[in-house]
Amino acid sequence: MITVVGGPMFSGKTTWLINYVKKLTPGSFVLCKPDIDTRFKKNACVTHHGVSFPATNLSTKNVDFSHIDQGVKNILIDELNFFSPELLIKALLQQNKQGRNIFGAGLLFDYLKKPFGATLPLSKIADKFIQLYAICDRCKKDANHCYRKVKIKDQFLLGAKETYGACCEECWTIFNA
Repeated sequence: MITVVGGPMFSGKTTWLINYVKKLTPGSFVLCKPDIDTRFKKNACVTHHGVSFPATNLSTKNVDFSHIDQGVKNILIDELNFFSPELLIKALLQQNKQGRNIFGAGLLFDYLKKPFGATLPLSKIADKFIQLYAICDRCKKDANHCYRKVKIKDQFLLGAKETYGACCEECWTIFNA
């Protein structure tokens, strides 16, 4: 089974993964995060509220699960958006074919509403997709987008509350005017 959790920043995607991991039997899962995500702790998935859970750093250049113990039946990956769809999806489908459940969370779109990394492509082939929403910084409605608070145009820019915010469709237009 493949489950994908998607939504904007601050919608609780990492919290969802950590809460799910806590339901699993120790040794039956591996929680991974991209090696390039250096915002919080190196070997942990960390929420924007500071809750963390130990995680394995997974290379974004060479996605490899060969080191995983036979007893692991669940692979959970945070920040799917930092992985190339071609590399990650191929590796995950192989693991799923071997009987492992896949759970992933990430941004569907970047701050310009362009598809970002592997989350959206993986969600299209997933058995289950869970859409999460944040709270719009401006109007407090459900937020399904991110906006960037700094004027840097690169798609890839690591950051948290100091760099990004959450917004609804209407307010996205205002923040990006």
